[in-house]
Order: sequence, then C-alpha cells, then structure tokens
Amino acid sequence: MTIIGIYDGHNSSASLSIDGEIVCAVQEERFTKRKNETGFPSKAITYIMEKYHLDNSKIDVVAMATTDRTDINNIQYPIDAVFGIDDYIDMMNDYWKPKLSGQEYSKDYAKQIFEAKFSNEKNFYEIPLDFYNLHHDELLVKVQEVVVTSVANFMNLDKAKIKFYDHHTCHAMYGYFANPNKKDKTIAITVDAYGDGRNQTVWKIENDKFELITDSSQCEIGRLYRMVTLYLRMKPLEHEFKVMGLAPYAKDKYSDEVVKVFEELLEFDGLKIVHKTRPANLYEFLNEKLKYFRFDNIAGGIQKYTENMLLELFSKAQKEIGFSNFVFSGGVAMNVKANKAIGDLECVSDLFVAGSSSDESESIGACYFANYEHDVKNKPLNNLYLGTENSKEEVQAYIKENNLDKKYKISQVINTEIAELLAKGEVVARVSGKMEFGSRALGNRSILANPSNPSIIQHINELIKGRDFWMPFAATVLDTYAEKYLVNPKKFDSIYMAIAMDTKKEFLKDIKAGTHPYDETIRPQILTKKQNSDYYDLIEKFSEITGIGSLLNTSYNLHGLPVVNDVSDAIHVFENSGLKYLILDKILISKV
Repeated sequence: MTIIGIYDGHNSSASLSIDGEIVCAVQEERFTKRKNETGFPSKAITYIMEKYHLDNSKIDVVAMATTDRTDINNIQYPIDAVFGIDDYIDMMNDYWKPKLSGQEYSKDYAKQIFEAKFSNEKNFYEIPLDFYNLHHDELLVKVQEVVVTSVANFMNLDKAKIKFYDHHTCHAMYGYFANPNKKDKTIAITVDAYGDGRNQTVWKIENDKFELITDSSQCEIGRLYRMVTLYLRMKPLEHEFKVMGLAPYAKDKYSDEVVKVFEELLEFDGLKIVHKTRPANLYEFLNEKLKYFRFDNIAGGIQKYTENMLLELFSKAQKEIGFSNFVFSGGVAMNVKANKAIGDLECVSDLFVAGSSSDESESIGACYFANYEHDVKNKPLNNLYLGTENSKEEVQAYIKENNLDKKYKISQVINTEIAELLAKGEVVARVSGKMEFGSRALGNRSILANPSNPSIIQHINELIKGRDFWMPFAATVLDTYAEKYLVNPKKFDSIYMAIAMDTKKEFLKDIKAGTHPYDETIRPQILTKKQNSDYYDLIEKFSEITGIGSLLNTSYNLHGLPVVNDVSDAIHVFENSGLKYLILDKILISKV
C-alpha cells in the first residue's frame, strides 16, 4: 500500500509510506529556503512523486494530517514563516486585543493589517472571502472541499483518495510506531498548543491497538510557553528552545514566584488539564503579571511550571492505566529538559520521544494512521535519514560547472583525515548521504568539532552560527561511550537528541563544548553503527586519535535559514560563512 502523508500547517512536510515503511520524509522549508515554512508543501510532494515515480495509479491514499482548517488566515497566508517578532506583537495589539475586548476588529487581519508581508505570496488554497461569514461546521466542510479539489488537481489524483486524519491521533501514532524498540503495553501522551480542537490526549496502547483514555481542549501548556516566548521578545513557534536554554540561569527564589502566576491558570480534572481561570487575553495577562520579573526568572518559571504539570500528568496516567512505558509527542515534547524530568520519575520504566515530534512530523503520523486504518502493519523508523541526497557524480559536476576548483582546494579524503582535522581543533561541515528529517542535525547536514574544547563554541558562533550566549550546542555520542559520559540508568534511546541527560563529572572535560554551559546537561544523539555507519566510522576514527567517542554536532545552516538541503545549499553556506572546511561525502573543499 502506497501512502503520501501531507501536513500543510506551520513547518509543513510530506512523507511516503510503502507497505507500512516510511521510506521518505521531507520538509518544505528545505526547498523554499524559508525556515518553518507554512502551507501546502508542493515542492516536497513534487520531490517525492518524481523520485519514486508516483502517479494516480500507484498512490492508494493521500493522508492529510489535521481535519480542521477553519482558521482561514493561517492556510491563506504563511504567517508563521513570514512574521517577525514585531509582527506578532502588532498582531496581539491590533487584532487580538480589540477582538477579545469586544471592540471592532478586522476578520481578514492578515490581508488588511499585514498586506505588505504577503503581497508576493501565492495562495495554494483559493478561499472565497465570503467563507469568513460561515459558522464553524459549515466552514469546515467548505474548506475541506476546497482542499480536496486543490490537492487532487495538483497531484492529478482521484478526489476519493484524499482523506483527513485527526491531528492528535497523528501525533500519537508517530510517537508509538516510530519507536524501534516499542513496548507492547504503552501509554501515549500528546501535548501541544492546539490541533483539531484538542491540545492534550492520553492513550492506552496494547497489541498495537489504540484506546483513547481522555483528551482536553484546555491544556494550554504549549500555548502558554509560546506566549511567554513572545513576551520575552523571542519568536513564537521557533525560539521556545531559547527560553528553555535560558531557564537554568534562573534563581529558584524568583522563578518560584513566577510559577505561582502560571498556577492561577490550569488545574487537573482527573487526567485532563483544564482551565482554573481563563483570562480573556492571555498575552495581556502576562503583560500585567510578569512586568516586575527579570527575563531569566520568567524563563525559569515557565520551564519549571511546564515540568511540574507534565510530571503530574505522567504520574497520574501511570497510576490510572497501570503501564509504565511511555511515548510522548506533540510540540511540547520538543522540550528536552521536561523530557529529562519525566524520564527521572520512578513510575516511568521507559520513555521514547520520536525525532522532531512537533507538527513537522504530522505527515509521518498521517501515514501511520492511514496504515492503521487499513490494517497495514506499521514498521518502526530505525533512523531519520529520509530526505534528499546528492550522488558523487552530481557533486563533481557542480564543482566543475561552478569552477570551485579554481577558488578552493579540492581533494578526496577518508574519515581518518577528517578526524585528524577535527582533532587539531578545526571546524568541519559535513554534507553526506540522505538529509535528516526534522529540526535536529544528525550528522549528515552538520557542523562538527572537537567537544573537549569549550572555546570552540565562540569560534563556531563567530564563523557561522551567531547563537545567543546562553545557548548550548549538542553532541553525538557513540553507543560504546554512552555509559562513560551519560547518566542514563534506564537506558533510554536518545537517538534523536530528544531527551536531555546529566553528564558524569569525571568525564565532562571530554564533551564540555557539547553540554549546557550552566547546568552541564546534554541532549545527546546516541549513535549506533546501524543508524549511520559512515558517520559512526568518522567518530570512531576521531576516538582513536583523541580517546573521545563524541563530536560536537550542530546544524549546518546560516543563522535564520533552514538546514542545508543539497550541494548548492552547502556551497552557498560555505561561501557566506567563515568555515574553512566542507565535506561533500568524501570530497573535501577547503579555503586553505
């Protein structure tokens, strides 16, 4: 059975499942070069259909993740991809504030207030303006009709093959079926800002069968974190990780007072997280309540509150359902420090957080959901190397066509030579094999460095990254070194940098540059040879020289742009940064 999964919200993507196996998954941003691209992923779909020679006769189902597209502004305009921080603040003041206070407001605000932002945007879905006047249920049907017609025309498919799948069920399906070591009796929990009328679900899974235990439309943990991100003048839906990175610098004395502010908002009703009080305007509530607190203590407060709520949720779920194996997905599951706290609970035997479990993976979840619906056995994901790749011939042709051999030194290298560069303290970009899916670079579109040298952090920031001073880099750790470096008594699979861990103090010097500069935690990619044999071999060669079984690993991209896709992207970043070395598979391009 051949299924194409599509997610057309923020950070849109497309995926391909053949007979239960996810064989391809790509994000639209990698093709448009616009980070967190929003809307129909036409380029990602075209790539999949062309690469796998798919047409109407070969596609059984097009699985559209999320059923409710009644927020017309968000499917008409790529707000989350285009807006900057100032735009979001203007939207809060010029649209939401008057609307929520009963004053006159513009329903078509994206067009009228921010028209200049979208003047060059072509809407994939042509939504008639009179749809704005429809009630929700009628609007839902009308918009789905537009979506089906638009998608069928674009893909040249029968309309009957296009199906819609619930947002949170897609999250849960992805979290469970992607697990290469899934357990028979598992609790799946999803928490996000919102999707298809819900922002929390709890599932009981036994023999691969899903039973919904509870759900909520009032669990606003994700929305609250997003609002705090904006309050701190960072970009919502993108910079939440900066708030998380800032949180360890807070002082408990002050962050505990911030927690009390958030505790006014939510409470538990059994397993449901529901409103305790509901401010008419959450952003204005924060403006008033947080105005006397310092930025780091606000970050610490929202992080601590998020962890407290999730710890109670997981504990209650284990007590009620009786299982101790968990999978966690949805946007809130991107919080690696919260995941660490969950994993530390005594009632949790196993915790798996799938790679990039926010909305970009909805397209994979939709594939899994469609397979589940058609009784096709879903196969786990053994890795996330699911994207584009350049052949050796394509790389060589690009070098020749662009006369790169006249500008740079070009040579064939082996992993031992790359490892020697890294051991000498050089920073090397690596573009090799299939591109990773999701928000974490996992070695194939990465910047690599010696993790034992803390000064390399400033050097990388000066060369290319330009990160905020408080933000950590991550590290890849060989599975054979994981026990040496990481505190992981339950042996969690941290193959996608999804769970933070404490580090062992006696060996911290080996991996210091890949840890948080304040609390010395790490979000490791624990790498096995099966997942990526060539990258594994490179780190092994590095360990033979240095005795260190790890590399600092951060994404290869210019600040504000998506991770590189192909050879042209790789060269563009190389030429517009201070990097001296770029590996294109086994071809080394150097500026020295």
